[in-house]
Amino acid sequence: MTRPPAWGRMERLRVLEVVGAVLRDAAVNGAIAACPNLTDLALLGCECAGEAAIALPLLERCRLDFVGSGSCSLKLVAPRVESLEIQGFSWISLRGGDRLKRLTISKNPGTVYHVEMEKLPELEYLSLRGLKWSWAAICSVLQCATEVNHLVMKVEFCGDTDVLQPFPEVDLVEFFNSHPKLRKFEIHGAMYAALCQKNSLKRLDSRFAIPCLEEVLVTVRSPLNAEQKLNTLESLVRYSMRLRRMIIRISQMKNCHEASDDFFGEICKFAYMNSGRVCIE
Repeated sequence: MTRPPAWGRMERLRVLEVVGAVLRDAAVNGAIAACPNLTDLALLGCECAGEAAIALPLLERCRLDFVGSGSCSLKLVAPRVESLEIQGFSWISLRGGDRLKRLTISKNPGTVYHVEMEKLPELEYLSLRGLKWSWAAICSVLQCATEVNHLVMKVEFCGDTDVLQPFPEVDLVEFFNSHPKLRKFEIHGAMYAALCQKNSLKRLDSRFAIPCLEEVLVTVRSPLNAEQKLNTLESLVRYSMRLRRMIIRISQMKNCHEASDDFFGEICKFAYMNSGRVCIE
């Protein structure tokens, strides 16, 4: 679709779904502008370059799944949106998230460079996925999602250039104090490593508590910094007053080094000492 479709304005159309189309940004913007009263929008497996600019005052559910490694930007104005899934955009601007309950942002392959949004007071579920994000983009989303209940972080690397960089260290106390309603936390290797740096636990004391956390899924992929990683696991168990279950998922860990066996042995001991709450996959 290279040009906006010549279908006039469809005021009564509520649901629009486009699957597997190669689009120009003008065609996307024109097609959606002709349907101003949509409540449900899905662009699935589509290819597009340029800028998608969407303004839909009644939109409640939205899935934008763009494929390809090209850079594409999104400007979305949707004051009533409750569920939003975004895949394939490098620059994202969202206006109107007061009612948003579920948000997924992913980009693979490629990089998420910038995310701009307002506070998300009703957000229950947040998923950040992809090969590489700018650290500023990750921080921007997390700062807007302070009320989130279920957080999934599966981003491999960060950085604003083509160089793949690890996450900077994250203060565990500051992170959980900033997200006090977090009940379920799925944390991939990169973010877990960021919580396991030498200064991540420096502010722990008897006054600190993680009030609502009930379930944790940690993916461990490397034996590097083993002692600090174990300290972080122990801290999550010790300071989470309501923790019911922690799953430690060992994924793609190289087992040709003695350190891997030692680290895995320590994790097994940890699981045994916390039997009933901690298990290994």
